[in-house]
Amino acid sequence: MSSTVVTFDRSPQADEEARKWIVRIDAGPLTADERALLRAWLAEDARHAQLLDAQALLWAAASRAQFPLQLPKAASHASWFPRLRLAGSPRWTVAFATLLVAILVSVPAVRERFQSSRNLEASLTVSTKIGERRPVALPDGSRTELNASSGLRVAYRADRRRVFLERGEGLFEVAKDKTRPFEVVAGDTVVKAVGTRFLVSRHDDGRVEVTVYEGVVEVTQRASDKALGVLPSVPNAAPEPMRLGVGQVAISEPDHTLVALAESKSMMRKLAWQSGRLEFDQTPLNVVLEEVNRYSDRPIRLSSEELKDVRVSGSFSTQNTSVFLRSLEQGFGFTVQRTDDAWLLSKSKQ
Repeated sequence: MSSTVVTFDRSPQADEEARKWIVRIDAGPLTADERALLRAWLAEDARHAQLLDAQALLWAAASRAQFPLQLPKAASHASWFPRLRLAGSPRWTVAFATLLVAILVSVPAVRERFQSSRNLEASLTVSTKIGERRPVALPDGSRTELNASSGLRVAYRADRRRVFLERGEGLFEVAKDKTRPFEVVAGDTVVKAVGTRFLVSRHDDGRVEVTVYEGVVEVTQRASDKALGVLPSVPNAAPEPMRLGVGQVAISEPDHTLVALAESKSMMRKLAWQSGRLEFDQTPLNVVLEEVNRYSDRPIRLSSEELKDVRVSGSFSTQNTSVFLRSLEQGFGFTVQRTDDAWLLSKSKQ
């Protein structure tokens, strides 16, 4: 009995190229130039499609494996891609071969397949230091950008996506998944979204501020729970969550939540930190100092609680705290004193 042996090119170069393409497709939509390069690479050798199939199978299997998830960075996918041996099923091979045909028409379809195949049970902790801003790619394709001196913890399970904003501020861009709503928990405030873009700020005094830039979110105040990361089965505060649309702001305090419309200029000021600026318009001084202190190695403090309601307006660089302090001295009549561990503000005597 004779049989035909089919050779399969597993050269390190071709295998590595296929793996890189799968990693790139999974990271996000390809540009027009990248699509053209992928088509050209597939056309070079018929075996390239088979290699891409094999790597796609490995990638899907690896994403279902349960292991601690490190922070994924676009430039470091290769370092955390696990090397697995997988007994390939002919049915899967056919399925992925069919999927490869779709690559030539719509590469995003492949990415969607990878995203939906993931178990997405993952944990992740990220924090930023004073003066540091950081974009964070979340396991489901969502993204957040953390302001300085902020921290979050990701706790994804098969039935839900939940992020705990433990301190500071984050701008969230949520990947749509109607079966698994996305929640941000900040203290006793829960912000729920399906696919949207919103800013959550957890203030030092316990207030939580939510600003919606795209889509719709639901804001609920829950009963406090001693157990870290555990939500009560039935929220105690609002039986009906408050729905916020674009341009709306909710400020949650321990006993109530205020909802208001925000002017477009005000909404843009809240994101000025993304471009290295801090902008204020008749903002209470204690709120101003909370923002500035995210970028100051030496914290700025008030000598008296009576000064916290002084209103401040202006635009300041996050890179130069000294300019801000001089502005307070020259424009607002403050005296700035350096102590062992802080800058102390007091009102100048007339």
